[in-house]
Amino acid sequence: MNIIIVLSIIPVVIWSFMMPLSLRFADINSITTSVGQILGLIGMTLFSINLILAGRFKFLDRYFKGLDKVYVNHSKIGSISFSFLLFHPLFLVVKYILISTSTAALFFVPFTDMPITWGIISLSLMIILISTTFYIKLKYNIWKISHKGMTIAFIFAIIHTLMISSDVSRNHFLAFYILSLAIIGLLVSIRQVFLSNFKKKLNFRVKNVKQLNQDIVEIEMEPLGKVLSFIPGQFAFFSFISSNVSSESHPFSISSSSKDNNLKITVKNLGDYTSLLKNLKEGDSVIVDGPYGNFSYKNILNKNQIWVAGGIGVTPFFSMANDLDDSYNINFYYTVKDTIEAVYVKEFNEISQKNFNFKFKLWSTKDNGYINGESIVNLSNGLKDKDIFFCGPPVLMESLKEQFVLLGVDVKKIHYENFNF
Repeated sequence: MNIIIVLSIIPVVIWSFMMPLSLRFADINSITTSVGQILGLIGMTLFSINLILAGRFKFLDRYFKGLDKVYVNHSKIGSISFSFLLFHPLFLVVKYILISTSTAALFFVPFTDMPITWGIISLSLMIILISTTFYIKLKYNIWKISHKGMTIAFIFAIIHTLMISSDVSRNHFLAFYILSLAIIGLLVSIRQVFLSNFKKKLNFRVKNVKQLNQDIVEIEMEPLGKVLSFIPGQFAFFSFISSNVSSESHPFSISSSSKDNNLKITVKNLGDYTSLLKNLKEGDSVIVDGPYGNFSYKNILNKNQIWVAGGIGVTPFFSMANDLDDSYNINFYYTVKDTIEAVYVKEFNEISQKNFNFKFKLWSTKDNGYINGESIVNLSNGLKDKDIFFCGPPVLMESLKEQFVLLGVDVKKIHYENFNF
């Protein structure tokens, strides 16, 4: 995050050397104008950075220690960028309000001044898209289309920046900086949103679709060429080419062992898309983009660990359990509403019988109530010198995190991924 702050401050530093600050902030007119200019510079910089963060780059996955962290920052920066760009014209218009309200009103009338008009179109499109995203529950494929509109809004913002008479147009260094970031952001966005089929991906085909219970299916895929090399606990984006399922890509944790050439994902029926995956047929093509994520027992030096899975959050742990050796000491708790919902119980028990350092407990909320930090402490003989991994519903993860922190666990020893944003 620090590098993003530095990148955002650089254009303001360049701007500050263009004119004495005493003149920039001499009176109400100059103050509001200066604030509006600063908001515009930072807002445009963050807009560019935000598009780069959405590019699904593996170096960002590594830098932020998880693609979920990248997306969390993407969401936050998007909100900040939008707020800055929204207030950018509101501060600039103050000097016109002091002349007359009609003059100020003309500032927002489209097509009276084309450079300003491009900015109005860009901001209006952003308002529509963001409002739609916040207040209307869109299907995933429709939501992805709405992100294409954000790229178009960004193009209009670039045109506005190029055409408007401003400090950017008067300073070559500032112009180069703002436009360089903008061009990088635009190219990344075009690649991600419009040219995603040209990204380097792996080709698989469906080998088997197995119904594990009423709501959960296991999909096994075999490679058509290069196999996917991954660390247990990671995930990938899967796009199924089938007459029974839409072809947009969705992220799923990999449930197979990293020792297997075939890939498996275990999916619960949670909506329109996931409800259709049971209809996949043997031979259907699959395009795989990955792996991503930092959620793995192998990324932690400490070999004394506690794992907690909630519901379908069991999938990365199944991959990790199948990869374990007896040098790790694991206490694994798998919590479900009712034991009938649990999957891979037989396999986990078999692993625990072969590896005495892997202790497995199935926890039924129906029989035992909600699992909590205190119960885990008692069953695990304390939390001293142990790292904790959990995956499941966001409510469960946030609750456990708060409980473990209150129990004295260092937050750096708590590991989870969260794609609920």
